[in-house]
Amino acid sequence: MRQTSVRALFTLLIAAFLFSGIAHAGEKEVLAKIGKRAITSADLEEIISYYPENQRTLIRTSPENRDAFVKDMVTIMVVSDAAKKKGYDKSRAFKRQIQLIRNQLLANAYLTKEILEKVTVSDKDAEEYYGKNRKVFERPEQLRARHILIAVKQSAGDDEKKAAKKKAEDILERIKKGEDFAKLALEFSDDPGSKQKGGDLGFFPKNSMIPAFDKAAFELEPGGVSGVVETSFGYHIIKAEEKKKSEIPPYEAVKEDAKALALQAARQERVGRFIDESFKKAGVKFFTKPAEKKD
Repeated sequence: MRQTSVRALFTLLIAAFLFSGIAHAGEKEVLAKIGKRAITSADLEEIISYYPENQRTLIRTSPENRDAFVKDMVTIMVVSDAAKKKGYDKSRAFKRQIQLIRNQLLANAYLTKEILEKVTVSDKDAEEYYGKNRKVFERPEQLRARHILIAVKQSAGDDEKKAAKKKAEDILERIKKGEDFAKLALEFSDDPGSKQKGGDLGFFPKNSMIPAFDKAAFELEPGGVSGVVETSFGYHIIKAEEKKKSEIPPYEAVKEDAKALALQAARQERVGRFIDESFKKAGVKFFTKPAEKKD
């Protein structure tokens, strides 16, 4: 994940944590100081401990992500200091936002500990989920294909486009006369990702490529070669190598996925039931106006 994505992912919880102050100064490694205040490795660990393991790993295994995370902590503290001097923390709007964040954290903590973590599913549950939701596990039709790309820049004029198309048409004629597709791809293709492999794109599922390319490719039978296909990248010649029909794999092949999805569904159902029960106990009433019917 890129550094900017990691920083965006964690900023909100950093902010919530820092509002309560840094509590671990003097413990473990000092990562940064703002005046007399210190941010330590213990502070860092406390914040990231609130996240799922895969997200914690993003920081723990990457010095760049770790440094970016600490810099965000420092940035928030420095800017919040400036805001306090201006009295922003005294405003009614600020206090309402803090209350909202507090309630959100409390709600999330309760749902996680009291509901989600107590829901389990057995192998039998997973198999039943698979039986009722077989389409969820369907693998779409796949095609292994090669292509030759004659690239055209977005800014290309008509003459450049005509020249590129003519080049593609000439290559197609050579293929029709029996020349080896892979050798021609190695010689002429402008796609750096597949050129050295003789234009081989490997297997890809239907509807995963740009529409014009996808349509032309999946209309081919194995061994078939397309005409010149125009896309935003330029002009392509496509050769189909092998097709795999869409299929629903047997349960044993997707057992772990089925168990994960069954658990997700069970958790959603349990949370929904808990919310409904909580509304009734709390005497919740909504006074929203009915939506106006449109002609």
